[in-house]
Amino acid sequence: MKKNYLLLLPFTITVFHAQNSQLYYSGKFLNSKNKSENFLKIHNKNSGVYELTDEKGFAIIAAKPFDTLVWNQGKNSHVITNYQLRELKDILEQQTEKKYVENIYSKVYDSLTSKQNKDDFSIEKAITTLGKGSNKYFDKVRKLNQKNDETFTLKKLNHRTLTLNGNFLTSLDVKSRNNIPETQDRYVQGRSENGTLIWRGPETNEMFSFGPDISSLGFDGSPYEYDQNGRLVPWADGLRNAKKYNNNLFKTTVGYNNQLSVNAVVKENYVEKTRLSLNLGQQKNQMYFIDQYDIINTFKAKLSKNFHGYTFDFAFNYQDNKATNTNRIGLFNRVYQNSLLTPVSFSNDQQIFLNNGSQRSYSKYADNPVYLFTQDSKYRYQNNQRQYSFNANKTWGDFKLNLNQSYENNTIENRDQYQPSTHGFSNGIWNERTQNNRLYHSNIMGSYSLGGYDFKNDFSLNFILNDRKSDVYNSFTNKKYLYQRTSQDYIFNYNMHISDYYSDFEADFNLGNSFYISNTSLKNNYWLPKAGAYLNFRRIFNWSNYDFKILGGYTQLSSEPEITRSYASYATTLLNAENSYQYFPIQEVESYRGLSNINTKEWKAGGRLNIGYKISFEGEYFSKKITDDIFPVFEDGLLKLKNTVDHTYHGFEFNFAYDRLYLGQDFYTSNKISWFKYRDIVDRVTPEYQNLAVSGFKDIYKTLSEGQVLGAVMGSYFERNKEGQLIIDEFGYPKKAAGMKIIADPTPDFVMKFNHTINYKNLSLDINWEWKKGGQLWNGTQAVLDYYGRSYGSGEERNIKNYVFQGVQANGNVSQIPVDFYDPNKNVQENRWSRYGFTGVAEQYIQKADYIRINNISLSANFPVNFSKQFVKITLYVNNILLWQANKGVDPNQSFYDTDNGRGLDFFNLPSFKTMGCIVSFKF
Repeated sequence: MKKNYLLLLPFTITVFHAQNSQLYYSGKFLNSKNKSENFLKIHNKNSGVYELTDEKGFAIIAAKPFDTLVWNQGKNSHVITNYQLRELKDILEQQTEKKYVENIYSKVYDSLTSKQNKDDFSIEKAITTLGKGSNKYFDKVRKLNQKNDETFTLKKLNHRTLTLNGNFLTSLDVKSRNNIPETQDRYVQGRSENGTLIWRGPETNEMFSFGPDISSLGFDGSPYEYDQNGRLVPWADGLRNAKKYNNNLFKTTVGYNNQLSVNAVVKENYVEKTRLSLNLGQQKNQMYFIDQYDIINTFKAKLSKNFHGYTFDFAFNYQDNKATNTNRIGLFNRVYQNSLLTPVSFSNDQQIFLNNGSQRSYSKYADNPVYLFTQDSKYRYQNNQRQYSFNANKTWGDFKLNLNQSYENNTIENRDQYQPSTHGFSNGIWNERTQNNRLYHSNIMGSYSLGGYDFKNDFSLNFILNDRKSDVYNSFTNKKYLYQRTSQDYIFNYNMHISDYYSDFEADFNLGNSFYISNTSLKNNYWLPKAGAYLNFRRIFNWSNYDFKILGGYTQLSSEPEITRSYASYATTLLNAENSYQYFPIQEVESYRGLSNINTKEWKAGGRLNIGYKISFEGEYFSKKITDDIFPVFEDGLLKLKNTVDHTYHGFEFNFAYDRLYLGQDFYTSNKISWFKYRDIVDRVTPEYQNLAVSGFKDIYKTLSEGQVLGAVMGSYFERNKEGQLIIDEFGYPKKAAGMKIIADPTPDFVMKFNHTINYKNLSLDINWEWKKGGQLWNGTQAVLDYYGRSYGSGEERNIKNYVFQGVQANGNVSQIPVDFYDPNKNVQENRWSRYGFTGVAEQYIQKADYIRINNISLSANFPVNFSKQFVKITLYVNNILLWQANKGVDPNQSFYDTDNGRGLDFFNLPSFKTMGCIVSFKF
């Protein structure tokens, strides 16, 4: 039979004769700190609807099999399976306290249906009576009260139970580094002199490794404080052959994590009245550097009480985090850099100090990595966090009121230090940075529901107050920075839901507006509308379980930079890359006041097609227009925030899922493929901030430039003619152009992610991998290794002679000038790798950022204990196995100095972790 669909306009009142076929997903959702949070936004990417969590983090949201739920601004996601969906009434019945209808006793009815028998000893003729406050079912008497001489009241003994349950989790992980640049191990510290390659020891402060082949040298055995084996001399009979030293700092390390959760629940007649939850945990994260680790201790307590329809929650969270060191001053990057640059003829491990008490390194212009880790205190970083929260809610029929209050106090201490004789800080440097954050949050929400499931209207009004205070003190400058912001959000939302089973049609419309008011904003915003809708057509073309959904939405947001965030790392933009050893950030942003809000207008449209219960296709287009975005700048020697740029972030996302493909009895697999493409184009830059550095150094950085992608890489380049041919100079080498230009785009062409799950009985195998195609990065690590002769390429190619670079000379003639890559008769800084300076020509070191990576492989098994709800779960996993990458260096996902905007710049970026571990969880 041909099916007719009637598309209903919003606010049209229609009578449906239907039964509820919509399914829902319910559960707890945690914020980015793994804590319950009221009004956390849960978004169904497939339908476009969203819901807000209650004070316990619980939410109910309409969903279909294979829908994807996202929260925490998209950082967390969950794909829904069939068995996780239920009807709304089942979910509500489970959440609602059950009351049983009591029998009604009627004397009138008894008098009409039964024969009256006279009983002189009946209760009716007794001198004493039961009062109206008595419980009719007093087979178990809890209390007997005498009201007067003739009246008694009996109270029933309620059935109360105390339940104890919990979970214990322990894990052990083994970490090792992923890829690092390959270095040469043949040529020693030194250079050419008078046409001969000679070794130059550490006392000469030589930085280059353009000396002779180590196989041609031997130890003379003389006393020498830089090497216990003596000095290096040309090898002759009787001498001990020179030794290649391994200065690798990376170790295979072991960490652990223990978590204990205990719940005590008091139920009265099967209704939960009181719950006390305690959580204790300790975690040790061991870095791949020797003796570098952090320890996290946590304690969480939560008391929930149900009292006459009111629900109260009291929570206290405590976390103490301490670490031997952090990378706030680029310490780990500096250690890694010196490790790679140490010549093969020098050992960092033999001794840390010289006889005069200074550090023992291969040059006074370099550092011994082991010396950089020398410290007088065990922990140079401590973070102490305490959070108190109170939640309450009450429901009166269709009206619900929620109240959430929280206060957080956070103290962060960094003791940043370089010892005397450190390169760039001959007298040493010390700074104690202390940051105190005091954060108050209040959220009040009232909601009202009107109508039934087939035509339902929901109205809500939400008030959010945030009061945030932060102060930062740096002992080096004896300066204290004070920040304070009080912001208010008023959010009104209206949602209309229409559903009819017989017409196979479902629609949802959402309208709202919000205010944003702040004491640090230059102008408050009272018009922040949002609108969204989806239409769902079920059983299209009369095909069972074939559903099609279209959705769209528009949202306006207004925000400000977080005042607890530090922008001190922006100090790298004041330095050339060659002077990176002077980096020691001590300046903070002067103020967060006097700035326009960052305003965002977001559009999205998409659709979803379900084929049966197992196959689904979905796609979405999105576009975000961001105006008056804020970036840090240095003005008059001060670090300030400025509204600098408008940009548009837009893209596409497509997903395909096949759930529960059966391969045999108790053997099935589920698969999901995602394809993602985006661009972030700069529309306008404030004129004085054109080509402003976003991150990087003064001579190579990511920039803001109109018409270009946000964060395009700006650097030096080779000179070319109009035909694009290289200009060759009079020495036979490509000519470096004057100035800088945009040389790279870090944006990938697309990213594909693959998720596979294979289940067999109680075993589950999960594989998560991704492919990133396109995008570029600047490999400054390779440039510096080339410059000093430590790179693998400079070792393999330094003996190439009579090489002719393709290009033309300034007069237009094809160049035919032969060159020797390393001519011992010329100054060492005239060779191929050193002639262009410390970072060479940046254009030459632009590399592809493509990669194929296995993010996670895990194998889990569940073992029931005593055929009850208790079970043991064991998981073996491997994380972040990088199979292939196009660039020569570390993981292209690593960021410059661990900064937020640093992806696309590699200047001794730290390698990523490869982690193998085991998790054992026991539920009792």
